[in-house]
Amino acid sequence: MLKYAGIQNPYSVGEYSVEKNAKVIQRYRYIHESLITIAAGQLPAREDWDLKVALGKHLYEDAEATDKLRKRLSHLRTSSQFVNRDPDPSLSLLMDELIQANNDLELAIGIYDVIKPALIQTYKKHIAETQQIVDQPTIRILRSILLDLEEQVEWGQGMITVIQQANIYPEGSDEFKEKLQSFLIAAGGIDGFQKKSSSLPHRWRSQKAYELPFKSVRDPRNMGPTTWSRTGVPNPPENQIQAELLDKMRVRQEEMTAAELIAGVMFSQKNMPWEFYYDLARHLWDEVRHALFGQAALEAEGIEWMSQPQYTSDYDINAHKLPGAQYTWLSIGIEEGAMARTGKRAEYEFCRDEAKHPLMTQFQDYDWADEVVHANFGRKWAPDLIGENIEFVREVAKKELDYFWDKVNAAGSNN
Repeated sequence: MLKYAGIQNPYSVGEYSVEKNAKVIQRYRYIHESLITIAAGQLPAREDWDLKVALGKHLYEDAEATDKLRKRLSHLRTSSQFVNRDPDPSLSLLMDELIQANNDLELAIGIYDVIKPALIQTYKKHIAETQQIVDQPTIRILRSILLDLEEQVEWGQGMITVIQQANIYPEGSDEFKEKLQSFLIAAGGIDGFQKKSSSLPHRWRSQKAYELPFKSVRDPRNMGPTTWSRTGVPNPPENQIQAELLDKMRVRQEEMTAAELIAGVMFSQKNMPWEFYYDLARHLWDEVRHALFGQAALEAEGIEWMSQPQYTSDYDINAHKLPGAQYTWLSIGIEEGAMARTGKRAEYEFCRDEAKHPLMTQFQDYDWADEVVHANFGRKWAPDLIGENIEFVREVAKKELDYFWDKVNAAGSNN
């Protein structure tokens, strides 16, 4: 069909007026935005390394979805005040209960077996039933989100199977899944138009607010113990250049602790502009990717890294601090500091010119590029979080760095 630029069914009246469309897109926005908060709050507490990685990736993809949906709402006669509201108390209860997942299996089932499959079904229905010309912008957005959702659910279903087969949680998760499903029904489904239960739901686990752990968690069955001191690789080579290269790989792999710190900041810091959470979602996923740089480089060299001690001090030492102090420590103290000539550029040039390692050269090239972005995030948001100008913030960062290294050095002397 060449007419209408290939748009099908141009004469059909759609199910969605501007007002109805705005209402359902507001629900979609709220769900994706809540999933960001849930992933951020749960990431430090989850054990499985692969699940942590996926939470970081999918959190970022949910942020991308949220941003698109927010922009679409602004095109549908929707005020910014309306966009920031919770659309339905029952939907809010569903999200409040999801974050109360007690273990890896419950969280994976809640996200990948309940919420995201329901999103996929609803988005496909919306695309099919809306007027194809007038709502083409929404159709395009939902199609792009569906690409991520379908990939996420496929991965998540595999993760659920692996966890279940390992029989780590013999008590199962049937009750948790059933409760979430009942809350989703009470909300009228994702779009609010499905048949609702006649009785109003009551809080279950969410009678008590979710709290971040003060220590990040690693899988006790497959990973080494957590430590505040870096331990490098087992049996390092005598060649100094090769030894330094492997140390750099390990430092990259240990950047999951930085991602967990950002997750804690995102979860704890309330009432910031949407752009703050959007930027930090990117920052968090970058840190997870950096951990994957190290993982891939180590595994390409045949080095078993998982059973080695796992460095978690970025999160653990800073967890008790205010979010502004945490983010200032990382983005200004560590990452702006890495812009010095002896920082990220030197790491890249070492891998390129001395170690002559193509894979790590490329990893360090992109690590350097990402850190430039992160330092800019710090200069953008740390002054707002601290409530002072950037020079004052840099003084705070120095004090936070001194405190951090005192703790790390003390931990090293005790080992």
